[in-house]
Amino acid sequence: MTDQFPELWFIRHGETDWNLSRRIQGQTDIPLNETGHAQASAIAQAMARLHDSLDGFDLHVSPLHRPRQTMQYIVDGFGLDWTSITIDERLKELNFGDLEGSTWPELNARGLDPEKDPEGYHAFRPKGGESYADATARVRDWLDSLTRPTIAVAHGGISRIVRGLVLNLPIAEIPSLRNPQWKFYRLNDGEIEWFRAKPAA
Repeated sequence: MTDQFPELWFIRHGETDWNLSRRIQGQTDIPLNETGHAQASAIAQAMARLHDSLDGFDLHVSPLHRPRQTMQYIVDGFGLDWTSITIDERLKELNFGDLEGSTWPELNARGLDPEKDPEGYHAFRPKGGESYADATARVRDWLDSLTRPTIAVAHGGISRIVRGLVLNLPIAEIPSLRNPQWKFYRLNDGEIEWFRAKPAA
């Protein structure tokens, strides 16, 4: 589907305390921590070095607090306001149901490991939640709805699904794709380009 949608810049939200403690957030609405705010600020500054303005771009964000806080730095940096931002439910993080709040070591102890069994993890649906396969349908619907170059701020799981769809990746590769919170990427014509925005130490 690489020729079916416009240029896309994808930004993962900054760090939260749950990211730091390797705890599954899913759709639990956790805010950015101090490091996350610094990462979001650095991303906005990096975007400002790449673009004189965001005229011609549509801006989309997940409704959860952490991506909206991240987007706020872009809004402020480019002198925009929230009337120009589309808040899209389809960009919410995967719903991990009764596993939200669990740590990765706890999930691994239950036999859930995207590194060791990526296809099984992709298909796994937690109680009250959704699988990567489930969430792919809403992400595909979102991608199909794009009509102009777009900047999106969302989540790690959504980032993996987007890359899987756009780059036609095998299912086995998708759950373990990396997306550091100090890097963001551009997808265009079936190619991916990464940009660094690491805050100063």
